[in-house]
Amino acid sequence: MLDIDPQIFSISRPSLENYRAFIQHNMIVETYRSSAGQMISRGSLHRISINRTAHGRYAYRLGTGSFHRIARAPFTLGFQPATISLEVDGDEADYISIFQSPKLYSSLVNGDFDPEHMDGDALSATTDPTTLQVALSLALAIEQRDRSDPLLIEHLGMALACCVVKLLGAASPPSDRPMTSQNLRHVIDYIESLLGRADLSVEELAGVANMSPFHFSREFKKAASMAPHRFILERRIERARLYLADGKETLSGIAYATGFSSQAHFSNVFRRLMGMTPKEYRRSVRP
Repeated sequence: MLDIDPQIFSISRPSLENYRAFIQHNMIVETYRSSAGQMISRGSLHRISINRTAHGRYAYRLGTGSFHRIARAPFTLGFQPATISLEVDGDEADYISIFQSPKLYSSLVNGDFDPEHMDGDALSATTDPTTLQVALSLALAIEQRDRSDPLLIEHLGMALACCVVKLLGAASPPSDRPMTSQNLRHVIDYIESLLGRADLSVEELAGVANMSPFHFSREFKKAASMAPHRFILERRIERARLYLADGKETLSGIAYATGFSSQAHFSNVFRRLMGMTPKEYRRSVRP
């Protein structure tokens, strides 16, 4: 099981089965089946939990309040605000848990989302289809270990945060300045210079553009006609095609030189975008 830094988030819980986890850029995504028992958690990240199976028994206490015993149907979303403790006593269930930075949430709304002062009932909701689809996509991304794409997971994480603030009643994100052609060029040049870095993130690119991550993703898609994640993937594949045509690098060397987490991840993306494997492409362009 993933060791979460107790300075970031402290959590004790019953034994877990089928545990999978992914951590990056102030975000942790977990999938697991929890045994019956008690959980106590608190930390500097918001925690979003979605139970994929129903609880027959479920009671919780948020902060210093009293325990509430509730029915928790399948696909109920619970939100634990950063710095607020949560105690739970329940029977076994399958879960998706996502830990995210409060900074991400504050960048999405203009002071209209204050979860630390919301009561427990307001921090729980039946998951709508869009939010559920994003959460399930995150779960699938980390459960396929050899295909985990950090950029895709970050992009899905931002989408989930947008869904959560809307689901819990926050206002729409504030408007912001558009991305200029000069700003877009600056970001693209930055991507090209660091294409081999596997940890290149949307948050980092948003900083280059001097925008919030959410607004940057929206404006980049308008300006470049594709999301940042897709743009970086296509640029990596273009760079990989040059390496394959040159014929000097091994496939694993090309994978790491173009920012993929593994040769398997590289081959999977290459085949999806090009309609053939890297080996087949190399044979097609070299005599």
